[in-house]
Amino acid sequence: MQLENKVAVVTGAGRGIGRAIAFAFANEGAKVVCASRSSDEIDDIAGQIQGLAVPCDVGEENDIRNLIDRTLQEYGVIDILVNNAGAVARLPVHELPVEDWDNVMNVNLRAVFLCTKFALPSMLERGSGCIINISSGAGVSGPPNRSAYAASKHGVMGFTKVLVAEYLRKGIRSHVILPDATVSRMRSEGFPNEDPASLIQAEDIADAAVFIAAQKRTAHTMELRVSQGLATRIQKQD
Repeated sequence: MQLENKVAVVTGAGRGIGRAIAFAFANEGAKVVCASRSSDEIDDIAGQIQGLAVPCDVGEENDIRNLIDRTLQEYGVIDILVNNAGAVARLPVHELPVEDWDNVMNVNLRAVFLCTKFALPSMLERGSGCIINISSGAGVSGPPNRSAYAASKHGVMGFTKVLVAEYLRKGIRSHVILPDATVSRMRSEGFPNEDPASLIQAEDIADAAVFIAAQKRTAHTMELRVSQGLATRIQKQD
């Protein structure tokens, strides 16, 4: 198994990409800490993979501190951190409420900073670690009606580049995965007529995360873009 006895923290693990990554890591032998606001979902997942469920609203600094502290208390180390939790707002810039902008920025960018900041000291102490940030195809483009989302995902890209510059030579690898249209509740809410079978599957992103987490130290993949293999199909309406 590629991740045997590694300890991995996955935010947004209750559903979608985060859930798929939690299962994929566990299947490769990792001990997985599942973090999400939805306690019932992560309790169920942690039970299935013999992991640890830690309720965590990544918009709250104290929740993030507790997540990192609980992980270190339980396992003593953090080998892999997956910053996956996400939020979106779909309105034109002139109609977007400031509080919606702030929420997206808090979840998609500020939380990535905080989770990373609090996990780094233990990684630096050991001279090893792997940080995987989930950005988006919107992190290199500007889709309409998603200004906060695109801006935050661009920020994740820039933040990851800085992590590489600061910590790669200290034994800590930082990576960013950019999924294009992927099956998730967030996607279906914005594009309800799409056929999910024609989109990237959450498990496809989990496969990419396993590849990155297991990569040997002689090579470093900073950025991995996962694009659709099929043309998006629209479901027939009744």
